[in-house]
Amino acid sequence: MSASNRFAPSLARAALFCAALSLTPIAVHAQDADPDDDDVIIVEGERIETADVRNTARDITVGSQATQSPLSRFQRPVCPGIWGMTQDNAQAVLDRIVFNALQANIPVAEEPDCGANVWVIVVDDAAATFERLQEEDSFLTRHLTSYQERKVRDQDSYALGWNLITTRNPETGVQLPTGWYATQGIVDAASAGLPPPGNEIRSMSRLTLGIRTDIELSVVLVERAALADIDSVALADYATMRLFAYTEPPSEDDPVATVLTLFNRNADDSRPLRMTAFDRAYLRALYRSSPTRPARIALGNISDAMETIDTP
Repeated sequence: MSASNRFAPSLARAALFCAALSLTPIAVHAQDADPDDDDVIIVEGERIETADVRNTARDITVGSQATQSPLSRFQRPVCPGIWGMTQDNAQAVLDRIVFNALQANIPVAEEPDCGANVWVIVVDDAAATFERLQEEDSFLTRHLTSYQERKVRDQDSYALGWNLITTRNPETGVQLPTGWYATQGIVDAASAGLPPPGNEIRSMSRLTLGIRTDIELSVVLVERAALADIDSVALADYATMRLFAYTEPPSEDDPVATVLTLFNRNADDSRPLRMTAFDRAYLRALYRSSPTRPARIALGNISDAMETIDTP
């Protein structure tokens, strides 16, 4: 099978994978801690300050400080697609991504011929490939904003990732115009003597916004040479954290370990090769929170989840 073929997810295979892993020893778990110390958690024998967990979550989340926008996530079932790998390796990556999604309660498309909306693409030169996709007006990059394009180009990594995001009415799911389209809608309405377009919502509050932001498509480009010393699970775990949330690698001095550092150009052998307890707790917290909660207060229970999370 050619490298350009896409491999469909298998929920049955993922379910068996989950069952098998549940029978193996868990590598990361909570240890005994001082019950009076609410600001420290113990994971795999390491003391982690809850403030550090919050700071790392904010550091990896694009728009984490926003008070008028929620955090972005998938609302539609995800359907992984793999390009540029052999059939066996591609299937292994795909199965692990599906497994990770199910662990975080992210819906996965059951149809074997579902249209891929999360892509892992292995290439020789990630930056050059991104520019070529832009020049060709590819569907993978067509709806990126100028800000998002700059964010992709600023990534100093062997892997580049991005998400195509829409703003929608949370009650009807109708897509709302943003940027130039929103401005043009106001101008057109004024020219016709009509009130500006609105977003009708039954109720809003300080804790509930009148919009949600949906990830419609996610892409990770990974340079082939960077895969020489890692396995398919490491690639899939990194991709999981870039595909299912609007994230980016953390700052170099972040004290909490995350698989998002896997492809940093200055990463050393101590970098995580699997999703950490923090990573799994982060995704679980994101998809359990309300899609209309302001981003600044949407991820409040990561530390608690880390104390009981399994890291297969």
